[in-house]
Amino acid sequence: MRTRIVITGIGMVTPLGQNPPEILRAIESGRSVIAPPTRFDVSPFACPVCAEIKDFQPQPYVAEGKMIRLMNREAQLAVAAAHLALGDARVKSGEAYAPDEIALFGAIGLAGLPLAEIIPLVKASSGPDGRFDPGRFGQAGLRAVSPILSFKILSNMPLCFVSICENIRGPNGIYTPWEGQGAQAVETAIRALESGEAGCALAGGCDVKTHELAFLSLEQHGLFASWQEDHVGMAPGEGAVFLVLETAERAIARGARIYAQVSGLSLRTHPSGARRADTFDEVFKGLHLPPEPLSALVAADNGDVSSGKDEQQALSSGKITAPTVIHPKKQAGDLFAAAAGLQVGLAALLAARHGGRVLANCFGYGSEQAALVLEAP
Repeated sequence: MRTRIVITGIGMVTPLGQNPPEILRAIESGRSVIAPPTRFDVSPFACPVCAEIKDFQPQPYVAEGKMIRLMNREAQLAVAAAHLALGDARVKSGEAYAPDEIALFGAIGLAGLPLAEIIPLVKASSGPDGRFDPGRFGQAGLRAVSPILSFKILSNMPLCFVSICENIRGPNGIYTPWEGQGAQAVETAIRALESGEAGCALAGGCDVKTHELAFLSLEQHGLFASWQEDHVGMAPGEGAVFLVLETAERAIARGARIYAQVSGLSLRTHPSGARRADTFDEVFKGLHLPPEPLSALVAADNGDVSSGKDEQQALSSGKITAPTVIHPKKQAGDLFAAAAGLQVGLAALLAARHGGRVLANCFGYGSEQAALVLEAP
């Protein structure tokens, strides 16, 4: 008999807040936090909006205050979301589980740092003509920035800080940089629990796409095409979401509250040049959904016209329907590497409330596409 995997903790730090039930209610009520950026000039870009987190302070989640200086914003958000998830599940390393029993898998974005943090390096490394000079970079550029910059640009550091702050020493893995990789983190957590490699797993992601270099990267990848062509499109966001997953046996034994159990997961690679709707359709086929309607659907549509049409086409082709449909990316922004965690976390809340099966479409940019089905325990 296959091991039942359940979700017992949800930690969210998003532009819509940090309380998962309140975030769900905000989305259901139609509240949106998408607006013009407050931290940088957006006029050079085709996309005029984003979704920022207001008034976030990392201090409550980091025991050693000096460590905050080493963290970029992604790491600060990740540490906060992980702490909230473990607290929600009532899991403390060394008590419910030994440190080496707790696994950690997460997706990290590759957006870089806000421009202000690298301007000293750029200026000191530029020649009289304004072009990058490797000699100046080695002689003056590196001396112009703080040595702690390396802690902020390495993609493994957000999860490193989570493991330090929460004393997690079990299996771990890092995935970059899109939503599908966030779903991969959840999938790996499930496999680790099924195999007995871990007794408990923390899985999710973090990303910050609300600064100049992130917008530049997104524009270079062509992700603002919908804004250029249709004057509507996705809104880059920032946030972190982590989920606590356990086997049902261990969760029940320790008296944990169970939000939902994972009853289906399908992940497919989108081939270059293939129609995205066909890949979405393959993901749905891999779930082997019965013909009955779902109780709810957490849609992937982020406002990008073509992606929204592709998802809807695949849903129609598979005759997949649900009386309750929410579109978190249209209201909380597209959280990219953290988006799958948000989709799955919201699906778990809906399953706990409505019962039945809830589908979380973890579709996004990049090559990996995935969907998960959650059910009430």
